[in-house]
Amino acid sequence: MLNLEAVSKSIDAPEVRSLIKDLGVPARPSALLDVQTELRRDEPRMPVLAQIVASDVAMSGALLKVANSPWMGLSRQAETIQQAFMLLGATRCEQLLMEIALRNALPAEGPALVRFWDVSSKRSQAMWSLAPRVGLQPALAQTVGLFADVGIPLLVKRFQNPSYLETLSQANRSDECFTTIEQARHQTDHAIVGALLARSWGVSQTATLAIRLHHDYDLLKEAQPAEVADLVALCLVVEHIIQRFQGLNQHDEWAKGGEAAMRVLALSSSDVESWCDDLFDQFAVEG
Repeated sequence: MLNLEAVSKSIDAPEVRSLIKDLGVPARPSALLDVQTELRRDEPRMPVLAQIVASDVAMSGALLKVANSPWMGLSRQAETIQQAFMLLGATRCEQLLMEIALRNALPAEGPALVRFWDVSSKRSQAMWSLAPRVGLQPALAQTVGLFADVGIPLLVKRFQNPSYLETLSQANRSDECFTTIEQARHQTDHAIVGALLARSWGVSQTATLAIRLHHDYDLLKEAQPAEVADLVALCLVVEHIIQRFQGLNQHDEWAKGGEAAMRVLALSSSDVESWCDDLFDQFAVEG
């Protein structure tokens, strides 16, 4: 059985911290930290939240654009930041701001990273949408979906020889554990980088563990602790659906853990097909 306390400690190991410094992992933006601090108050002040976001022109513009996208399904357009918070809710806005901040902080050049951000956005939004169906908190699920692969852009930028893009190609085609191949070539992997970034950005312990273990399908066989296993399983199911939708970034992860993920979430094949239909419609609207 996985020792989750040991897994948690490994994220903070000195050698990991040294590597993270070498990778240039970005700090949490001050505007996002201020928003999260305000939201942790017993009674968050809407005008203060709006003022914090509005002070960052790039962040405020991006939030309004996403809030008014077809995916959000608002009955009327949000014309101001305060309206966006009121129509979407503070928790949803916090998640959207976190995605916007990550996009601004991490590398995004090249076709591979354009596809990466497309998949990342679809995965995080889909996990928010599906979480209630399996008894998970939407914000928690969306956070895992967002941070699961954020280590990839940093590793692409850092490793050219051996090429991390070649590593991705190998890992996608192999029946070995994805992170085992990364470790063999680079002495690190995107899951541990993503987990440390998530922790440094104030993400919860449960989400951080799910991010760290989202390629470790032994966790699904044990299904303990239940919430972490559920998050890992949901992440894999959503990833499988995204691959079927767009036919890009093909890999063998579903063959490695798909049956276990369905068992953990008590899903049948027909349930997965139904989820496919629902998400395909949403993805088509999103474009």
